[in-house]
Amino acid sequence: EREREREREKERERDCQNVPAARAQIWVEEDSICVKENSTKLLTNPTENSESQASDRVEADADSRMSKRTPSMAQSATSAAFGGLCNVIAGQPFDTIKVRLQTQSAEKKLYSGPWDCLFKTIRNEGMLALYKGTSGAFVSIMTENIVLLTANTGIKAALKSFRGNDKPLTVGEYAFCGGVAGIFSATAITPAEVIKVRLQVSRGSCGKGDIHQYKGPFDCVRKTLQSEGIAGLFRGLSTTLARDLPFNFVFLGSYEAIVSAFASMHGENATKDSLTSFEILSAGGLAGTFGWAVIFPLDVVKSRQQTSKNQRTMTYVAHKILRQEGILSFYKGCSAALLRAFPANAGLFFGYEMAQRMLFNR
Repeated sequence: EREREREREKERERDCQNVPAARAQIWVEEDSICVKENSTKLLTNPTENSESQASDRVEADADSRMSKRTPSMAQSATSAAFGGLCNVIAGQPFDTIKVRLQTQSAEKKLYSGPWDCLFKTIRNEGMLALYKGTSGAFVSIMTENIVLLTANTGIKAALKSFRGNDKPLTVGEYAFCGGVAGIFSATAITPAEVIKVRLQVSRGSCGKGDIHQYKGPFDCVRKTLQSEGIAGLFRGLSTTLARDLPFNFVFLGSYEAIVSAFASMHGENATKDSLTSFEILSAGGLAGTFGWAVIFPLDVVKSRQQTSKNQRTMTYVAHKILRQEGILSFYKGCSAALLRAFPANAGLFFGYEMAQRMLFNR
């Protein structure tokens, strides 16, 4: 009996010693079961996992592209300054010819067409006469493009914030943003536009039928303020607004449409930054041509208002042109304007987009 009792005590001691080992074995088995279950899930759902990883990568790429494609307002202003410089250099001679053709009256017709205007201007006043009003044009176009493209960036950001998502804007929404931005640019450029137009129609001593004689932009500003007051610098503002709203609606809307069409040729996820220099130039030139073709009659009225010595309303000037010169007079200088529109606006967007890429690593 004593021997059996000792055997039972030894068995109890062995059992007590084996309990931790048994528990550890249970834990190991449970862990292995969990690992097996997880690996089974991965093996049984490889498509779901790969799709989720791919979608995460696509979302990350989209966020990266959006952050690169959406410039800040300061970046837009800087890039617009480069674009405006390219615009002035490429388009100013065409603009001088356009304005001279627009402002000649039926009684005092100096030029038979754009080529006649070009040759007479160079012969009578020299080659540099084509760049008359460049200082005014530079201030006007730089101001216009900085205000226009910066306001356009801000309006697009506000529209996206109002919608509550980061989906790309439609072509119609881009056009709407451009039209609203035109209100700001038209108000900002009118004084510089008045000075530019008056300098362009000012003819030298060899020209016939002198209308205005100014020594330069500062002399033009001084004489305008003396004779007409501050209101003289804002002559034609209503016509400029009536011109720039539809112009920028068509201009910026068609630019985004053409850019989207070019980008789609580069692949599904291609962006504006994938476009070549030639494609950017083509998109800007075509957009400018479309915009000017739509609003040219209003530009004729604006030029007549700003060069007239008498303050007249837009409707009065338009009715007078129609009554005295006929409907075709609303298209005086249209060929020069369309010839200017392509290189000038191609230069504008080329300078703008290249500045975005080079200065801000877009």
